[in-house]
Amino acid sequence: MGKIFDGLRRAVQDKLTPEQRAIPKTAKGQAAALLREEKKQRGEAGAVKRVAARLGITPDSVYRYLSGKRKNPPKQIAQRLEAEVRASSKPRLQKKVIKDAKAVPVKLRTRAEIGYTNSSSGRSTPDGRLRTIAQTLPPLYATPLWQALEDGDEQEAHRIIREYLQNEYIREAGGENAYTEIQLNNIDLMEFEINP
Repeated sequence: MGKIFDGLRRAVQDKLTPEQRAIPKTAKGQAAALLREEKKQRGEAGAVKRVAARLGITPDSVYRYLSGKRKNPPKQIAQRLEAEVRASSKPRLQKKVIKDAKAVPVKLRTRAEIGYTNSSSGRSTPDGRLRTIAQTLPPLYATPLWQALEDGDEQEAHRIIREYLQNEYIREAGGENAYTEIQLNNIDLMEFEINP
């Protein structure tokens, strides 16, 4: 899971109450919750390997968390473990939040390397420049963005955000900008807020 899906899932979590967001507090409990979800979704065979792949660790590490032999994962693994458990916790509630979010604008704040190519002037950037952009995506873009999350297609989500920034943020100025295509790379920050 990349920065776009992380940001979308955080926005969904922000719409839930603290009770609805509750997950197991220990690494053992979180690993067990992930394993239960994998078994429920795809069966027993290979469940530990799938959990390991989701976390970017070895199956042996998963077994150590499940047995309680390893209680304090490195910060990055702990964050991934928590994010994965939150993403799969309370699926019905999360689906309702996403369904409601498809009909409203979504605030986007991103910091990424943005480069461009202009087919009219022939100008382009050799390397993208790190830019911070805060915009509100209308349902025209927000709806397919949420659908990409539901479909598990982060590449499509990336395409939608790039298309929005290109068409509505850059090209709206008109003139030469109407021929500009952007590249969105090395995303450092991707935050979303579902408008009420």
